[in-house]
Amino acid sequence: MRMRSRNPVLSQANHYDYVTEKPITYASVTIKTLFLLSIAVVSAFVSLYYFGDQLSMGWLFGAMIVGLISVIFGSRSIKYAPIFGVIYAISEGLVLGIVSALFAYVYEGIVITALATTLLVFAIMLLLFQTNIIKVNQKFASFLVVTLMAVIIMSLIGIMIPSVFSGNLYTVIVLVSAALSAFFLLLDFQRIKTSVESGMDQKVGWILALGLMITIVWIYIEMLRLLAIFARE
Repeated sequence: MRMRSRNPVLSQANHYDYVTEKPITYASVTIKTLFLLSIAVVSAFVSLYYFGDQLSMGWLFGAMIVGLISVIFGSRSIKYAPIFGVIYAISEGLVLGIVSALFAYVYEGIVITALATTLLVFAIMLLLFQTNIIKVNQKFASFLVVTLMAVIIMSLIGIMIPSVFSGNLYTVIVLVSAALSAFFLLLDFQRIKTSVESGMDQKVGWILALGLMITIVWIYIEMLRLLAIFARE
């Protein structure tokens, strides 16, 4: 049974559901994802090492906007997905570089710990998916989407009314968001599996890789927030 992914990028791959002589493989998606992640890492390093003194919040918001535009266009064009995927990786690398530097300035060693935790979470969720311990079906996806909407609403309320996040409420929101980011990996894995088994064209791999990268970045950011909370206690 086919299940539509709730990842806004991966769900776009449904529009390119056709059989081809060059079908997508797990290896090709993995290589494309690692390629985009490598670009993001290089972008983060270069931006901080060479332009660290010139970076500001303006650069952060600008990179976020470029990344958002890249996701929108990259997820809707199988032809230009590789180009916009690279643009997203570069812009997201700048964002991650600035955010990581801000956390590292306050909490020593937090970046390395967050990276290691992200890899651990990825490995655990992949194991859970392969062993089918957690059933990835439409009800599971719907539950995650409803929970995500609740987290987003609460986060917006917290931005507008900071006093709402007094006490332990902020910790609860971060914990729920971190768990969501991990469980969304299962939806990504399911969509990739469906794409491979359906014999989709290998070019769709760029869209799948972009969607998977977005989830991995989300997990990393949540790990930073979560570790920062534990460091304060």
